[in-house]
Amino acid sequence: ISDYMPNVSPEMVMESIQDLPAGYKMVLNMYVFDGYSHKEIAEELQVSVNTSKTQLLKARRKLKEQFNKA
Repeated sequence: ISDYMPNVSPEMVMESIQDLPAGYKMVLNMYVFDGYSHKEIAEELQVSVNTSKTQLLKARRKLKEQFNKA
């Protein structure tokens, strides 16, 4: 993180993830940290694959907005 965004600490990343809406946070964690595919996330959460993809996209956008303010 520090190479790409020197003003963003790991603590800031974790805090920002915790501040995400529940759906965004769940999909982000499952996809990025747990390595689930969108199909697996959709099955686990009983949502469509498109919903999983959209939630991840929105989570990333929200995090990017927060980090651009840092």
